[in-house]
Amino acid sequence: MLPSASARELSYTCSDPLLEVTFTVVDNHYNGTVSCGNLFLQSDIPNAPVVRWKHAKAGKFYTLMVLDLDGNATGSYPHPVAPGVNTPVRHWIVGNISSHLLRDSGYVEGAPGNEALTVLQPYRQPHIPVVSDRYGLYLFEQKKQIKFAALSGPVTNFDYSKFIETYQLGQPKASNYFVAIYTSESPFSGKPFSGHDVSQVWHQGYGEGTLAPAPKPKGSDR
Repeated sequence: MLPSASARELSYTCSDPLLEVTFTVVDNHYNGTVSCGNLFLQSDIPNAPVVRWKHAKAGKFYTLMVLDLDGNATGSYPHPVAPGVNTPVRHWIVGNISSHLLRDSGYVEGAPGNEALTVLQPYRQPHIPVVSDRYGLYLFEQKKQIKFAALSGPVTNFDYSKFIETYQLGQPKASNYFVAIYTSESPFSGKPFSGHDVSQVWHQGYGEGTLAPAPKPKGSDR
């Protein structure tokens, strides 16, 4: 379970047990499993991942939400920076996902077999103009099957707190997050980087930020 917090304070967290999220990475250059803050090239994850959670309760429905809480922040991983002007940005919202699907094969965007689900925001690939952003994945347990209203307005500055309160979703039951980075060329292409590439600002400090740091691993006092 996640630590107790207001719905207005979603941050980059990893639940215990972890929400299982797996991308098919372009050309399979590296493992596509999301594991609490690991790195992906944004160009390598154009398609939605598979989402599983074996602890979903039988007969329940769930809402999946993926948010960029950095929102065009002008900083570079791993240094925390203040959120950008676009935050929060919605990247994927799906409601009425059955517990059976989550516990079995996992939710796959566009796959048949779960007519009850409601795709409110199709998966949007990370699109970062410079350096890096973090992406939080949250799974909420619904009180019942919901008739969702269509989302309107831009994907930026999304009022997720209002959405959570409107549908009485409460606290996330499971979560995970990853970091997507911008590179002008794939490191596997053999071509040199150019322009506003993350390699030119990697590990530089950008001042003190307000975002919560990644949680400590179990058994660690660092």
